[in-house]
Amino acid sequence: MNYRRVLLVSTLEGGARAALARLRALAPALEQLVVLVHWRPDEQQLSSVDTALDELRALAAQSAASAEVRLVPDLDGEGLAEFVALLQADLLVSDALPLAALPLLAELRRRHALAVLWAPPDMAAPHPGAATRLTCVATERGASVVMNAFLRDHGRTGVDVTVLHAATALPQDFDTARGVAGIRTTLRLVAQPGAQVRDWLAASVGRGDVDLLVFARLPLTWLLREHWPVPSLLLPPASPASSLTEREFDTPDLIDDGGPLRARFEYATGVGRRTPIPDQQIALVAEGRVVTLLDTQDGEAELPADCRADSYGAYRVAGPAPDDPVLAIRQTIRVVRPGTSPLVLFDAELSEHGLAAVRALGSACEVLAVRVRAMRSCRSLRARLQTHGLVPCVIDVGLVLDEGQALDVPSEADAVRLARAAARLRSVGYPVAAIVHRGTRRPATTGFVALRAGELSAAALPAPQRLARPVPLADRLDATTGSQVIAGNRVELELDNVKARTWLLDAIAASTQRVHFQTYMAADDDIGQKIEAALTQAAARGVTVRVLVDSLHGKHGSLGARNPLLERLGTQPGVELRVSRPITSLPSLEDLKRRDHRKLVVIDNRVALVGGRNVSHEYYTGFDEVALSPDSMWREVPWLDGGSRVEGPALDVLERAFHDAWREAGGESFEIVASPPAGSTPVRVVIHRGLHDAYTLEAYIALIETAQSHIEVVNGFPLILEIQHALLRALRRGVRVRMLFGNLTPTHDGVPFGGPWSTARTAATSLVHSRMDALIAAGGEGYLFQVKRRPSWAPGIGVVSSHVHAKVMSADGRACVVGSANLDITAGYWESELMLVVPDAAIATALEARIDALIAGSMRVERDDPQWQAIARSREWMRHWPGVLSI
Repeated sequence: MNYRRVLLVSTLEGGARAALARLRALAPALEQLVVLVHWRPDEQQLSSVDTALDELRALAAQSAASAEVRLVPDLDGEGLAEFVALLQADLLVSDALPLAALPLLAELRRRHALAVLWAPPDMAAPHPGAATRLTCVATERGASVVMNAFLRDHGRTGVDVTVLHAATALPQDFDTARGVAGIRTTLRLVAQPGAQVRDWLAASVGRGDVDLLVFARLPLTWLLREHWPVPSLLLPPASPASSLTEREFDTPDLIDDGGPLRARFEYATGVGRRTPIPDQQIALVAEGRVVTLLDTQDGEAELPADCRADSYGAYRVAGPAPDDPVLAIRQTIRVVRPGTSPLVLFDAELSEHGLAAVRALGSACEVLAVRVRAMRSCRSLRARLQTHGLVPCVIDVGLVLDEGQALDVPSEADAVRLARAAARLRSVGYPVAAIVHRGTRRPATTGFVALRAGELSAAALPAPQRLARPVPLADRLDATTGSQVIAGNRVELELDNVKARTWLLDAIAASTQRVHFQTYMAADDDIGQKIEAALTQAAARGVTVRVLVDSLHGKHGSLGARNPLLERLGTQPGVELRVSRPITSLPSLEDLKRRDHRKLVVIDNRVALVGGRNVSHEYYTGFDEVALSPDSMWREVPWLDGGSRVEGPALDVLERAFHDAWREAGGESFEIVASPPAGSTPVRVVIHRGLHDAYTLEAYIALIETAQSHIEVVNGFPLILEIQHALLRALRRGVRVRMLFGNLTPTHDGVPFGGPWSTARTAATSLVHSRMDALIAAGGEGYLFQVKRRPSWAPGIGVVSSHVHAKVMSADGRACVVGSANLDITAGYWESELMLVVPDAAIATALEARIDALIAGSMRVERDDPQWQAIARSREWMRHWPGVLSI
């Protein structure tokens, strides 16, 4: 051991000589030693006293560089405390420890952070050389922190340490603790039932296997009365624990995904979902020292890039820095990194039988627990894992995906989220072979399998494929979106309602064989009637027309609703109308939310239109075509939307998507004819099926996370926090982020247009803008979409700020996205969506030029503008509001 200044208290008749011999074996590098010999003048002759003192002085001189022996006629508690303070002793040694001395020793330990060594007079002589066999008794709660500090300071290579804990208590992960505390010696863990701890110790001591017993807490009375024939060391107490009013915090283990490590700190106890700790500073400890101070926001923080330890201890920073950071640690955290064995991720809340099935996988693969829903603390989940013989390591889905405090992530998507976390880890080099989920439906996977616990024993796990790091966009999309690149297409993109209308009506008019038309909503207005007429005319020419509409939002066939436009269309000869997922009884949340949001038109397997437009006036009307006045209804104002026109082999996948949706709605199967190449543009068709995958969300995230120069976002819906956080990370790495958004209730010169639900939509606009505030404050460029006055508008109308319904993103002028998928939670999980990813520089650059033109006519939101700052503060409370808009 490395004690330097020792105070030894003994009597002339006591075991000072044995204590000194044992002290030389335990602490061979003493700097200063003071021996206090308690002696009363009437007990012995002076000559014999002098002889005994001379002998003690000689032995003391062999034990320390500086040694002193003093006779003290009487020594009370205050006198002993004074000697401790003068010597600045770090160890008090006694050859007798009566129970009456316990209060005195306890006070000395508390006041002076003092270790106490009991060296009984009848103990056996030490083995030659230094003591190398230590047994550390850590049966009390909280003993591990104190023991770690001792082993760091006093353990060394060649020392054999056995840590004894009660079998009814769960031990800490000592491999992790060694890295946090900087422990250099090897540890052996032994568990014994509480009643058998004494017997185990007695047997070990009796065999001569122990040179020193170490206790972290004041031993129980039976230990003190046992008179072990080996020295017993009582360690100094830990720094005071958290105050009674300060709740313990908890944190998942960290995942190395190639970027900055992200940590989450939350309260360990509470009712329901774990809540983040208030914004504060957290110290991280590795190798026995503080390596960084983290400033948390909403309980989360990123570690600096130079933090590369395998584990950390954490404690709150409050007041002066602790003398010993190891003693201040309240939570230990692992860092999980890619291994070489197949990896199985499993839901940490599997049943007892499920955990047993995971345990039965044995050494054939690595297993890793994942907390899918933050309803239980990670420490309680780790304890449960240990009782089942599993590694006490728990990562959190929300931390892997960087969801933040997203209260709107549905529990119905938990299996999908686990699969997403696995795909995300696989994309950054983890050899994921399988997930074990608790969902009612099997989530989609690519490159690994999704199993339930009961299927594990019979399942053949696929050989995992490791992806290189860093992961290119193409590989990332392969791994996370269920899509593949399709070559040989001709693609055009637009952000122009009139062009979109022309494309649609011309394509229907030119049809000769079949028209497949899918939409989410259909209004019986001027645009709806034009499309109705075009489809009716096509059917009259002998063209097969299939129309598929979401039943709930198309207001046809659900809850007794009938849509007059669809009623008429469905009665036309040659037109077959189907509605998806009609609701005919009391609806569940899933009935209401798991809808089909896709907008797709495929003509003759020759041309397809993919975008975000529904069948209604505001989607297909240009701003020059309307006569706006202050009395206009908001729905008369055109919206900004986007779409694409595609020819080539990509149509095969698009036609298959329509076919499958058509069959699910009860339609008959039809033949899909392969489309020949039509150009040179590569395309990905990303199809998202609600509550089955999150492929379109993953495509957005992949585009953001692989961007190096700039990102353009055109979106008018409340950003899912996961996308907001990805954009914030992009800003931190120096990527320029520009966002074009609008008002759900269009305004003219700052005044909202009237109409049904105008007030509610205006309130919802605040939610949309609140998700932009953090990005603008972080340096992102936010632009409120505006259209300058047009000749057809009334004199009272100047600048119009309309709704942005487009779902468009482009990155680095090299890849872009357009489709039906909003950047919100509903599109991310609930509703089925369709998206085109175009990894083509010419197409992406042209799209960004169009976005430039729109931005040039719009109003930039300046982060230094006091008015914006005041508005942003007023709606800050909305940042965790559920983003449930689906319009």
